[in-house]
Amino acid sequence: MEGDAEIFAWRFITDARARAAYVERIAAMSQQIRADVLRGAVSPEEGARFANQMRNTIMEETRRISSAIGRAGAEAAKSSGLTLELALERAVKKLFPGKAFAELSSVQKRQVFMEIIEASGRSNPRFTAQIPKWTRLGRGLIVVTVAISVYNIWTAQNKLKQTAKEGATLLGGAAGGALATASAGLICGPGAPVCVTALFIIGGIAGALAANAAADALLDQKDIAAWFGE
Repeated sequence: MEGDAEIFAWRFITDARARAAYVERIAAMSQQIRADVLRGAVSPEEGARFANQMRNTIMEETRRISSAIGRAGAEAAKSSGLTLELALERAVKKLFPGKAFAELSSVQKRQVFMEIIEASGRSNPRFTAQIPKWTRLGRGLIVVTVAISVYNIWTAQNKLKQTAKEGATLLGGAAGGALATASAGLICGPGAPVCVTALFIIGGIAGALAANAAADALLDQKDIAAWFGE
């Protein structure tokens, strides 16, 4: 569990950073395209098309740098990016309820395209609100993990040997969790956060136990035990 706490800590921190970068990038992208349209560098339609494409690209890039659990949760909420057609439909429904895009005047169509550009820079508040929470959880778990390791070392008769065991446990847990989540796509499929999380926990525990057992076997050898002063 100590090993799992460590890798969950880095999972929360990684996803918080990825989400924060996503929010910043889509906002900057949207503002830049809007400015280009207003100064006449591109047409509103071209701007809307490019904004929609860039939003989806940034989303996919963010998912690639997120943890396996974070990626699975994002896929469960939205399997893929918004198509331009759906973005048009949503913008028309918001601005001109009951009308179809083809029925709109040139001025109204421009408003729709500008809404798509602006919407491309808005993040989902439900997920964005989690950034501070994920950061606090990650940092808190790191503190807990370090505190447990320090306590185990402090109370051990052979502190040098226990330090080696603590390091092996944490490394094993991290390796086991990474190995398990690397195969999550094959075992769980896309958009399955519960399955990925379970795999993450099982892999972390298995890795930590295996590393701990290997460390015990290695440290109990006579020449190594003698080196540790036993």
